[in-house]
Amino acid sequence: MRVLILHEIDDIASARRTSVNHAFCLIKYAPQNEYTLHSVRQPVTSRLRNQCFDAIILDTTFLTWRWAKPKSLRLDRILDEYAFIAKSDAVKIALPQDEYDHTELLDNWLADWKVDLIYSVCHEHSDEFYPRAGKHAAIVEGLTGYIDDADVAMMQRFSVPFRERKIDVGYRAKTLPAYFGRFGRMKSELGDHFRSMMSGRDLKLDISTHPGDVLVGDAWLQFLGNCKFTLGCESGSSLIDPKGKLRECVESRLRRNPSASFEELERACFSGQDMKRAYSAIGPRLLEAAIAGSCQILIPGRYAGALNPGEHYIPVEPDCSNADEVFRQMQDDGANEARINACYRALIGNPKFHYRHFVSDLLAQIRSIGDRKGLAIVGAGLGEAAKEADLREAFTRSVLRVYQNHVDDMKEIGFVPNFLHTLAVVLGRLVLTLGHRIRG
Repeated sequence: MRVLILHEIDDIASARRTSVNHAFCLIKYAPQNEYTLHSVRQPVTSRLRNQCFDAIILDTTFLTWRWAKPKSLRLDRILDEYAFIAKSDAVKIALPQDEYDHTELLDNWLADWKVDLIYSVCHEHSDEFYPRAGKHAAIVEGLTGYIDDADVAMMQRFSVPFRERKIDVGYRAKTLPAYFGRFGRMKSELGDHFRSMMSGRDLKLDISTHPGDVLVGDAWLQFLGNCKFTLGCESGSSLIDPKGKLRECVESRLRRNPSASFEELERACFSGQDMKRAYSAIGPRLLEAAIAGSCQILIPGRYAGALNPGEHYIPVEPDCSNADEVFRQMQDDGANEARINACYRALIGNPKFHYRHFVSDLLAQIRSIGDRKGLAIVGAGLGEAAKEADLREAFTRSVLRVYQNHVDDMKEIGFVPNFLHTLAVVLGRLVLTLGHRIRG
């Protein structure tokens, strides 16, 4: 099977591990196929335009170009340069996230390109998101990230015995802009509220929403493996922004008054619109904390129907007004051990939360859609019965094909050898990043 993966991950070393796992999971779990990886920041060559593909994957990072600035130039350029995608007979699959942001642009984009399958992370709202694209595409439930086999194995090395962990409560969250509404603000506000309400209780807290404190790669797993408890909530927004007008209004106001409060921005840009609906999704952090054996303290939510307050986690109010009760429950080692084990079974024990299952479903969907379209796709499954050495060999061949495609592209546009050397280093990082996870 010949697969094109369109993405925007140029620097593997600084990318979030969840983004790398998500974009390149097919290469790891189905290396028997032939892959072409193309970053949107690379030139579109005749080789890419003329190559015949069985499937084309529009990765999350590629689809974020719908809110690039200025939209009239950046997105139009993308749509023009990649117009050959719309004409391709390949099975086209989209993996969008933040579907409430520039919703109309996303819907039109996927409809115009005749995308066949959309993995929607806010699946219950998919009718609202895809009135055009949904007429052609099948829409199934997806996740923002899944469990990687190697992460589970690596955590066995990184995880510290619970009683020996140095951090009582750990948390990292990004402060989201006002145009994601009050629901979007919960992630950062949770950390601030918890830190304030737990002050003076002799707890070692490592809680930050500062961009400079972001942890990437193995450092993130090491952090979680040293936390007795982790905070969390569902990700999402309580506003829908079809064309990016809310974002434009908020950013324009902030340019004039950088200290404008959320309430001021709400009155000016989305008065009466917030919290009518909550567009929520389960985030990868929940899965990673479960792998780490960290007891989770969560704002109650849906959590893909897998977790219940009390049974799987300690429930905390969004404003942490029940901090006394949370602290009391944190002292019950027996109950917390039971929660950790129950959460592990509910998430890690459920195949639907694993990349292996996701890739298997994705390949089955490609074959099924290909049959309906009359395409002669020679599919390859996960190869679970294959020997580990065979999978490593298939992975090596796959990476070498990716490298050769890049070399051919660079030759076509006349780049100097120094750039090829740099490209080889980048691809080498990809081999190391994905290769060690296969071995895990």
